Amino acid sequence: MSVVVDHSRPSQTTPASAGACPATLVMALESACRAPAAEVPTAAAHALAEHGDAVRAVLPDAVWRGSACGYGRHVLHADPGGRFTVVALSWLPGQATPIHGHYTWCTWRVVAGELHEERFRLDASGRWAHHESVARGVGSSSGGHAGMDAGHRLQHAVGHPAVSIHVYGIDSERVATHVNRLVAER
Repeated sequence: MSVVVDHSRPSQTTPASAGACPATLVMALESACRAPAAEVPTAAAHALAEHGDAVRAVLPDAVWRGSACGYGRHVLHADPGGRFTVVALSWLPGQATPIHGHYTWCTWRVVAGELHEERFRLDASGRWAHHESVARGVGSSSGGHAGMDAGHRLQHAVGHPAVSIHVYGIDSERVATHVNRLVAER
């Protein structure tokens, strides 16, 4: 039997850092949010793929350090209208998310290091079934997806800290509690 858990919690979520998100990315995401609702996730994924690498040059030092307690979330930009939040996730070797789906749309891009993404689908019994594994190096993007029918787990195995930039279709006040949705086995 499966039980739905509301959210996962990384080691920390830090508030927005002034200047940590290039204006070109913010403007592209604002433009993406003006698309028809069904097209916003794909438009946001394109915006991040085109402008996401510029974030690397302006990331705060805390993002590069990581935390031994677990991967960390660092808010880089909170859209004043609550349409999206840009977050840097910092990863030390061995850190991983739990398997999760999303309450909202999400797109992400690796800007340093390498992440391993395992993708899952819910089977008829409501359990996660492994679908595929993908290595994600610098410049690799994924996203435009949301929902519980497709889930994934991200992990950083070895090497120097890794950093990924994530854009969630939710306001920054709820980014720690209303993004990831876990399905846990009882």
